[in-house]
Amino acid sequence: MKIGTIIVDDEPPIGDEIEFLLKTEADITVVGKYTNSLEAWEAIRENSCDLVFLDINMPGLTGLDLAQKLSYQPHPPFVVFITAFPEHALEAFNTPAVGYITKPVTSASLTRTLGKIRTLAKRTINLEKPLPSKICVLQNGKIIPLNRQDIVFVYVKDKDVFVRTQAGEYATSLAMQEVEQLLGGQNFLRVHRQYLVNLDQVGEIIPWFHGSYLLRMKDSGSQEVPVSRNKIKELKSMMGLK
Repeated sequence: MKIGTIIVDDEPPIGDEIEFLLKTEADITVVGKYTNSLEAWEAIRENSCDLVFLDINMPGLTGLDLAQKLSYQPHPPFVVFITAFPEHALEAFNTPAVGYITKPVTSASLTRTLGKIRTLAKRTINLEKPLPSKICVLQNGKIIPLNRQDIVFVYVKDKDVFVRTQAGEYATSLAMQEVEQLLGGQNFLRVHRQYLVNLDQVGEIIPWFHGSYLLRMKDSGSQEVPVSRNKIKELKSMMGLK
């Protein structure tokens, strides 16, 4: 299981150091780094993640404030606070955070914290209900169950959500976030705010502007799907790209 991780610290060198240390952890994928809590909040709301390393003393929206906002998400990520001020420890543990590391961050302190995260993640998985094998869509007033593996991609258009297969396109009454929860993992990835793709149905990966990519899908129209910059690392990891 890959643990999608976001780093939030207003000092870029510290964020870079944490990312460097995490590269040795095979099950950790850094999917974003932010120096601004509001930008991090927007990214997590749109794409979700499993773990957030979060500086407490941030300008504007503080790390403590962001942790509280994250706790109200349907599936909140694990939060580990990073700070140079030990006196913040009491405040930190009044939030839903599961860990606390004092700067400078070391390999040893990260290893201890990640051990705890892995244990909590396994317990969470064991408590979750099995993912449904099908998703229901609408066509001509009828409800049609689709097999997960037949879905090529899901997209949003004018606030409506559509499911594309090789056989055709269908509307669904579900919101994109609900579809993502049903299909999450198992080779499905939210590569863009408007697109959730089945990575088994990617025909080509096309290099695009500023180091980004387009995905040419295996539907009848060979639809090209954009990849958001903050999803590139996760896509590369899941597709075996270097």
